[in-house]
Amino acid sequence: MEKLKRRLKNMKESSIVKWNFLLLLVLICALLFINQYEIQYFANAFYDVDKRPLQVFWLDVGQASSTLIVMPNNSTMLIDTGSVDSEREFISSVKLILQRNNLKDIDYLVLTHPDSDHTGGVVALMENFQVYNVLRPKILSASVLEVEAENLNTSTSLVYQDAITAIYREPNCQVDFVNDAILNFGETYVQIFACQNDVYAQTNDYSPYINLVSFNRSFLFCGDASSDREEEFLSSLSQDNQNLDVDFLQVAHHGSKYSTTTEFLQAIKPEYAFISAQDNFHPSGEVLTRLHENGITDDNIFCTKDDGMIAVGVSDDGNFVIRTLSNFVDLPLIVVLVCLCVWEFVALYEINETLKMKNIFLKNRKLLSHSEF
Repeated sequence: MEKLKRRLKNMKESSIVKWNFLLLLVLICALLFINQYEIQYFANAFYDVDKRPLQVFWLDVGQASSTLIVMPNNSTMLIDTGSVDSEREFISSVKLILQRNNLKDIDYLVLTHPDSDHTGGVVALMENFQVYNVLRPKILSASVLEVEAENLNTSTSLVYQDAITAIYREPNCQVDFVNDAILNFGETYVQIFACQNDVYAQTNDYSPYINLVSFNRSFLFCGDASSDREEEFLSSLSQDNQNLDVDFLQVAHHGSKYSTTTEFLQAIKPEYAFISAQDNFHPSGEVLTRLHENGITDDNIFCTKDDGMIAVGVSDDGNFVIRTLSNFVDLPLIVVLVCLCVWEFVALYEINETLKMKNIFLKNRKLLSHSEF
């Protein structure tokens, strides 16, 4: 009987261990879910980008666009903010990148044009970060805080209206229309080629071209510029006797067939192409064909639809790395499955031990019953 008592005690202790194990499982899974994005960031070797002085991130914001740049002098520039639907992913990405660089603020926000898939995250951005400078499109909104400007069109977009309202309510923030400019960040500079006219039939054509040059590497960001805007841009370069030799191209308008013409690609000669897209129509087959015909192989074409967030890190000697979040590992699910297997093993072991004890108890009772006779 003493042996039986000891086994009962062990069973109780086993149950306590099992329930403690379940509690630990819940806590581990909660922590993994909370830190999932940072875990994926580390698992895909984005720390190789963090170590480099120039960092360019194409954020995974669905069928929208947002690019975050960390300059060698730790200044930051955000080009567009994704859509309202991608607001959560957008803010999470910006927070993580800034935290990894021990930064808190956005020095420059550039809105290329008023469409909701480029301005949808502005309100959330202003709620979560201090933004010191905003360069906004030369197109008005219906916001009651809108500045007066003659000869400019007005957008009817409610998302753009909310964005402009949030911008003008931001404290310590300088707001200007996008104009031709060169912004210097130490040895790095950003040249902005603004649209040439004040009024365009398509909102996409308000998009400026933004050329980032650092450590002899060049990035060109195109917003949603159409082929007409490309022609205008190339013409202005020709008139000013300027040539752009681009290493990294952000393909315009999510890879739409109405942008990124052969003439444009031949003029800027990019080596790598980056596309922010999510739906089944982008990037278009026509644009991919043009990229291939101009020497950009599939290995040098990246799209957020397939690759998740994409980052380029450039060292001061011009060497660079490219990282993507495409190798997604569902760590919480893996942990849950492993723990459930262990839980099942413990439960089966306990059931087996219970059956053994029951058999021992019945056997002992039978022996005692016989001994009385």
